[in-house]
Amino acid sequence: MTTSSGEELPEGWRLDGEQLIHEAELHGWKLTVVSWLDAPWDGPASLHIDPPDDPHARVDTDGITAELMRSISLAEIRRTAKELRACLGRSTDEATVAAVLQRVETDREYALMAREYVRLVRQGYRSPVTRLATAWGLSRNTISGRVRRARAMGFLDGSPGRPADRLTEKARRHLEGDDARDGERGGADGR
Repeated sequence: MTTSSGEELPEGWRLDGEQLIHEAELHGWKLTVVSWLDAPWDGPASLHIDPPDDPHARVDTDGITAELMRSISLAEIRRTAKELRACLGRSTDEATVAAVLQRVETDREYALMAREYVRLVRQGYRSPVTRLATAWGLSRNTISGRVRRARAMGFLDGSPGRPADRLTEKARRHLEGDDARDGERGGADGR
């Protein structure tokens, strides 16, 4: 099956109407993870673990164990689902930016990341770093380091010791051309 941009879905992934489904075998058990294409949240909508179709088939665990559950890479599943939603044109702006920001190296990428951070601060999230880490499938330490670096590079501004709550002129310059999208999203650029 292909996405709207003509790319093949990765092995184990398929579309079923408005659902993006990931299926895999996990130590002999069948794992099915369902994400809704139009969901307002980032993660899967459901996760099912079923035994093999043959009740006498051998499985490598003694039922559904904590070890079996820990072997499920939800971060990888979430990351792939978000990338596929973006390719299918069914993502929110946050998911689209997330696909771009798996690595933050250029000034523009720091400005994009800073804009998302400020948007969350302004929406009143108590821990915007945790929210970004969860949404982007990255560690909290990675996001925290990027936010500190963005502030040190002059992309974020705010009271010392408090979350940065506005973008700098430097960040806005790197985001020029995004003004129409910012207006649609509530003007998170601090103007």
